[in-house]
Amino acid sequence: MMYRTYQLKRKPTLPVIAWRNRPYSGYTIIELLVVTAIISVLIALALPAVQSARNSARQVQCLNNLRNVSLGIIQATDSANRFPASGYYGDGTPGTVGSYRSWVLETLPYLGESNIFNKWDMNKGYNDPINETLANSHIPILTCPSDITEVAGNGNLSYVVNSGVGFTALIAGIHDCPIGPSSGNLDLNGNGITCNSSTSGDGTPADREIFTQMGLFFNETWKGEPRSKRHHNMAGLTDGASNTMLISENIRTGYDPAKPSSSWASPSPFLTSFYIGNPCLNGNCSSGNVDYNRSNSGSSAINAGIDQSEGSSPFPSSLHKGGVNVGFCDGHIQFLSENIDGKVYAALASPQGQALEGTPLEQ
Repeated sequence: MMYRTYQLKRKPTLPVIAWRNRPYSGYTIIELLVVTAIISVLIALALPAVQSARNSARQVQCLNNLRNVSLGIIQATDSANRFPASGYYGDGTPGTVGSYRSWVLETLPYLGESNIFNKWDMNKGYNDPINETLANSHIPILTCPSDITEVAGNGNLSYVVNSGVGFTALIAGIHDCPIGPSSGNLDLNGNGITCNSSTSGDGTPADREIFTQMGLFFNETWKGEPRSKRHHNMAGLTDGASNTMLISENIRTGYDPAKPSSSWASPSPFLTSFYIGNPCLNGNCSSGNVDYNRSNSGSSAINAGIDQSEGSSPFPSSLHKGGVNVGFCDGHIQFLSENIDGKVYAALASPQGQALEGTPLEQ
């Protein structure tokens, strides 16, 4: 028997030098730099899109909050057959001024906040210990998510009501004097008399009458005398509910850490309301002194006060590019350009602008 001998053939091995010269599998530094650059570009392209989406979401939420607050005010108005006061003052004590509450209180039951409303003592001030804790409650619907000036957890507010050209105050012992937030006493009929007299007997409308026709919300007396009862109802909007501004954004209102007493409950006219710029030169509305272009100009223009301190710029403002969201008395919401014509802007603020025909303030 014969046997064959087989010899296994081994694969030739590379010399050590050849093995060491074989290329490694992996990325070169150039390839890594290229990949890193591409990823960086993609991230740079994606981040603005993400930020834009977030801003859009915040603006939508802000719009929804404003719409709900607007509807709450309208429901409160229908229930009481009058618009709420922008703020209540007066406690009947001679020589003192009691600060009671803002328009927000009357609106709370229609915003799902009946619990706070029911606990509130209407006969005590908003900064009384009984009410102060309630006033510092954070109510999300009252704030715009885009309002980065707000301090979380306090009585914040991003929305203010339309108070026309100003508010009334006690000046030198005289009650109910119409004044502008930055222009002082208002001589709206242009007869040279302000504050202590309605008219000079020449048949011109009184300053207080014109003042009422140019705005929608006013501060009123809660207790004691004089019990000012200046207010409108829906039937009194002779210019039309769809043509009359109800509420606007203002990021310069609400809680101020430097003034702990500030909150959505404060009746301060610098925290409750927004105003148009005074169309009259130095507050005197005599013939030739009226220019409605002033209503949206200078420090009183829309968005002009964004960088001002809290409570110092009672004019519409927001962080939405190019303007602010505004609610109207028929419930619709509209984005108002910061470049709106002053004459149009003033007409939208006035609920009875047609009544100004024949006066220097005719719109």
